[in-house]
Amino acid sequence: FVYDRNQMNVLEVNKTDYESCNSDHPLHNWTTGAGRDVVPLNVTRHYYFISGKGFCYGGMKLAVRVENPPPPPSASPIKEKSGTPSTLYRGQLVLPAVFAIGAVWDAFVRFW
Repeated sequence: FVYDRNQMNVLEVNKTDYESCNSDHPLHNWTTGAGRDVVPLNVTRHYYFISGKGFCYGGMKLAVRVENPPPPPSASPIKEKSGTPSTLYRGQLVLPAVFAIGAVWDAFVRFW
């Protein structure tokens, strides 16, 4: 998350607090750095983030659903060309998703 930590914060909350923008009992306060905080999304579950200080009521909140990666595709009878990777790396799917979430949050903060 990229934000002005003097004006905003990043709080992880449960679904009920997310829906009502209640920042009284956060599960975790991610406001630790200089407004450039990284939240690991490495457990399969729902994550709910809000910005306290009233900004959640303006829509500054984010829900993320992390799922297990799909099973690899079944083996193909077609012979692969040399130099072509035979499998996709799971990290190639997760890392772009994390950057996309950060970019959306950053764009929202800049236009807020």
